[in-house]
Amino acid sequence: MKKIAFYFLVAATCAAAVSCKKDNDDRFKDNQTFVNEASSSNQFEIQAGALASTRATNAEVKSFGVHMVTDHGAVGQEMATLVQQKGWSMPADLLPKHKSKIDSLSALSGAAFDKKFMTMMVMSHKEAIDLFSRASDNESGVRDPDLRNFAGAKLPALRMHLEHATSLNTRTP
Repeated sequence: MKKIAFYFLVAATCAAAVSCKKDNDDRFKDNQTFVNEASSSNQFEIQAGALASTRATNAEVKSFGVHMVTDHGAVGQEMATLVQQKGWSMPADLLPKHKSKIDSLSALSGAAFDKKFMTMMVMSHKEAIDLFSRASDNESGVRDPDLRNFAGAKLPALRMHLEHATSLNTRTP
């Protein structure tokens, strides 16, 4: 009987160890998944902003593009530093959903560009706010506390960008 109890204890210990390892793997995946999504979103804003700074005809839209390059460039640098400290990786390329948006913007110019850019900025910032809100949630967000704090700290600026983008979008013909 003692042997059966011993084998049961060993089996339970092994099962617990396997489940803990899986949990740690999932934590890293959650962190890295957020980094991949956030980095691509941020790079999209920078690339779209750079396009707007040269292609927009409306001065306010052009200025907003420059603002996106500046603000999101700083966020990208901050994220890269955090990612490097944690030993994670920053994706080199945009996710397909962001790449296709850049491609569609690149084909436009003039007033059509201005309207499409501002519409994309509204949608992109709504998506970024959702992503960063989920990541920063203490209960269900990313597991790394530094990454969770980073995500939460970026929400006020993202909300201001959305407000500005929404206002410009309604005024852009």
